[in-house]
Parts: sequence; C-alpha cells; structure tokens
Amino acid sequence: MRGLALPDYLIILAYFLVIVGVGYYLARVVRKAKDYFAAGSVMPWWLAGISFYMASFSTMMFVIYSEISYNYGIVAMMVCWLGPPAFLLGSRFTAHLWRRARVMTPLGFIEKRFNRKAHYLFVWTGFPLRLFDNALRLYSTAIVMAVAFRGFGGGVAGVMVLTGIIMVLYSFMGGQLSVIVTDFIQAAILATAVVVLFVLTLGQVGNLPQFLRSLPPGFLNPANHYGWSYLIFTTFLIWLLSYNASWALVQKYNTVRSEKDARKMTWLIAGLLAVSPPVFFFPGLAARVLLPTLSNSREVYAAICLKVLPLGMMGIAIAALLSATMSTMGSEYNTLSGILTRDFYKKRFRPDLTESQEVRLGRLFTVAIGAVTVFLGLLLSLLKGLTLMDIAFRFMSAFGPPIMIPLIGGLLFRRFNSRGVVAGVEAGAVTGSLLVLTNLVLTQVFAAEMAASRTLDFWLRSGWSSIATVANVTATVLGLWLGSRREAPEDERERAGRFFEDLARPFERDEKGEETWPVAFRIIHVAIIIFGLVVAAVAVLSRFLYHDARAFRTGLIVGLSIVTADLLLQLALRRAART
Repeated sequence: MRGLALPDYLIILAYFLVIVGVGYYLARVVRKAKDYFAAGSVMPWWLAGISFYMASFSTMMFVIYSEISYNYGIVAMMVCWLGPPAFLLGSRFTAHLWRRARVMTPLGFIEKRFNRKAHYLFVWTGFPLRLFDNALRLYSTAIVMAVAFRGFGGGVAGVMVLTGIIMVLYSFMGGQLSVIVTDFIQAAILATAVVVLFVLTLGQVGNLPQFLRSLPPGFLNPANHYGWSYLIFTTFLIWLLSYNASWALVQKYNTVRSEKDARKMTWLIAGLLAVSPPVFFFPGLAARVLLPTLSNSREVYAAICLKVLPLGMMGIAIAALLSATMSTMGSEYNTLSGILTRDFYKKRFRPDLTESQEVRLGRLFTVAIGAVTVFLGLLLSLLKGLTLMDIAFRFMSAFGPPIMIPLIGGLLFRRFNSRGVVAGVEAGAVTGSLLVLTNLVLTQVFAAEMAASRTLDFWLRSGWSSIATVANVTATVLGLWLGSRREAPEDERERAGRFFEDLARPFERDEKGEETWPVAFRIIHVAIIIFGLVVAAVAVLSRFLYHDARAFRTGLIVGLSIVTADLLLQLALRRAART
C-alpha cells in the first residue's frame, strides 16, 4: 500500500485553487443579501438539486459506512437506501410549502408563523446541534486526510485546521451562489473519483460470485448486526427528519424560481441518493477480502484507495472526499450565517442594515462559525471508546426531533402555536438528553459484559438507539400537541392566518435576477475544464517522471473524459437555452 506522491499533491493543490478561485470570482458578482443567502432565487432546478444532494452528506458518510461495510457487510447500503423513500415521503408534503413560505432563510418563517420568542428559541437551540454536526463532519474528514498525508506528520488536528480554513474561504467570499456553483464542480470531481475507484476495485476482486462467497457469514444480510427495528425506528426516522427539516437542505428550495422547480428537484435528489450506495461502499466491502488484517477499520476507505488507485488518482479521491465535506459545510456555514445576520442581529439590533452591510456581516459570521466548528472538532478528536456512528446517531436522536419536528409541524398544521413549539422543544430535549446520558453511563458500566454478550451489546447500542429515537419523537409530538391546546394570543393567530394564506397561494416564477445564473454556468464550465486538463497533464508527468504506464493511461482517460463531459454539457445547455 503506497503513500501519496507528487502527482497526487498536484491534483489536490489544483482542486483547492479551483474552489477558492471560484469563490473569489463570484465575490465580485454578489452584491445583495438575496444573492449571498439565497443565490438570487434564480438557480435551475437541476443545479439546486445537485447542490442539495452534495449538501446531504460529507466525508463522514464515507468513513462511517465504509467502516460498517468492512465490519458487517451490505447493511451499510441498506441504511442509505432507506434515505430516498424517507426523503420522497417528506418532500411530497413540504417541498412546495418551503418555497411558498417566501422567506430567505429556513428560520425566517418561524417568526412569520409564530412569534419572536419561538424564533429565538429555534436560533439558540438549533445552533448547537448544527455546530456539533458540522464538527463531526470536519473530524471525519480529518481522519481520512491524516491517513493520506501521514508522511507529513501533521496528524488529525493539523489537517482539521487546514481543511476548516479552506472551507471558510470559499463560502466566505461568494455565499450561497458560490456554494451552489462549487457544489456542481465538486459533484463532477466526486463522481469521477468514486466511479474510478469502484471500477478498479471490481478489477481487484476478480470473480464477483466467488468474492461474495468469500465474505464472512451475515455480510449479505441487509439488516446484519443492527436489526430491522434499528433500521426502521432509528435510521428511517432520522432520514425523514434530516432530509426535510435540516436548515442547510431546505434552504436549497429558496434558491429556485418556482415551486414546480422545487418538485423537480426532489426526483433528481431521490434518484441520486438511490444509485449512490453501491458505488460508494463496495470498496469498503471489498477491503474485507483485499485488506483482511486492517488494524483500524475507520481508515478503510483511505486504505483501499491507497491500495488500488494509481498515481494521481489518489489525489482525485482526496479531492472528492474533501468536496463531499466542503459542499455540506459550505451550505451549513452560509445558512447559519444567514440566520445570525437576518434572523438575529438585524431583527434585534440593526433593522436598518443595508444590503451591502448584510453581506459584510454575513461574511464575518461565516468566519466565526468556521472557527467554532474547528474548535469543536478538535474536542471530538479527544473522545475515546466511541465510534463515529455512535456519536452521530446518539446526538441526533437526542436533539434532532425536538428541533426538527416543531419546524415541520408549524409548516404543515395550523393548530400548532408558539406555546406548543416551546413545550415540544423542551419535552424532546429533556427526554433525549436523559436517554443519551443514561446510555453513556450504562455502556461504560457494562463495557466488559457487552464485549462478552452480543445480545447485551445490541440492546445497549442499536436497541437503545431505536427506543430512544421513538421515545424522543413521541415526547416532542406530545409536548407540541399539549402545549398548543392553550389558545395563542390574537396577534399570533392573525400572523398564522396570513402565513397559511401565503402557503395556499402558489409561488409564481421569479424572473428577477436572471443575470446571475449565466455567470454561474460560465464559471462551472471554465473550472471543470481547468481541472480536467490538470488531471491529463499530471498523467503525462507520471509517465515521464515515474515511468508509470498504468497511471498515465488511467489519468489521461479520466482527464479527457472530464473535459469531454463538460463540453457536451455546455452544448446541451446552449441548445436548451435557444429552445
């Protein structure tokens, strides 16, 4: 298993320069708050859909689910396949309503729907959840990057700080417009890397039926280790809430011009979510045979990349993993800075902020959010004895339902009021916190017994998570319902009436700001062409400096394929524009 070489570093450097360059270029285009926080609300549905898809996962997914594939088999794919039906179920009722809400940020509708007290409650209870989730993503990315850059001796902490700085830079400059444009570029890089790795890994395993027979017992069981109760009552519920109430994801609906476009987005997103798992996680499954003695299964994705990819291609894989996290974090940073700028600072302290002042303040908040995220990521790196999935699902099951359910409830049901929102958040947060803390204590007290008993291990891990998620959802819904039995003040009832009148009125196509998306297409075209040419040039370098014919052939094919695909896309877009 080789390390990184000069061709890999050159491709990673090219990736960073392209992404930061896009942010710098688009910073000159962004002048209004609507451009910075909602990309002008003129993005085509397919571009916004790809941005939603890229924002829905990060390197953490590759780390966690490749580890699950290596240890337990295809259950990792099954966990992800529960995502598309959960997303379609929720978006069927919410996608068009998010667009009809006619607000610039996801929490902008809380005050419009309820009152300022409920609005501030969501700002200050939802923020810790988002910051922690982002820190976990950053930490996961650093784990993979540290394996790849082990020769430099920087370690997880150093890689985390460097990655955090790069993420802040490009989202700081161009805002949501920069995020959506770079999401498409990063999607192209990610698709290239995962397909190349998938094909080369298939070549390494050879005879596929024989490979499947050589896997350990239970590896082809779609519910292996976790059980169907966990998959349905924990995984499906978390996907249902996350895809339809995560601030950075629902913000994407505000970037398109109509609710019809928002509906189109949902089918594209569901399709991408459905086809991704086998391509993403087969390498982790194959590593069980190709790397049977791997000491740390968290590092399996980086390890299999280093084993099967030729010179230069590992650089593309690293760029792809970075792109997965940077897409998500860029969306999160922009959404959170928009909430702090428009939903907190402007409403509470400076209602007379000009458009340019909002953009400047949004950039400052982006830097602050990035710094806090890096700090929390460094703290997470100090935790011992817990897997990333343990940390992620426990925290989400504790604090996800009380933040997300009232958000969806207020969007769908008129009978809920601000008193119910407060009661639901409090009931869910208290229930979730108690269950998670109890579980942490029990897993420490009975650690030895869990190691000896698979049954006890299941019930204190997967079983407990299922029960805790259902209990937390139940407590939140009960609090929301019981609290709303008290009638809301008259001004809130009037506000709710106006809000639901807006929801009943279809959102008409917004023709304003048409000048921004042609700029987005041009920069996408130039950036992808440059990256493809760099990959091809690095392939030539590998041939002459390292005399590596395999790296030359693979890199040249990949680089020219990127350029060709981009040219065909631009041709199709021009024809569509003419018609």
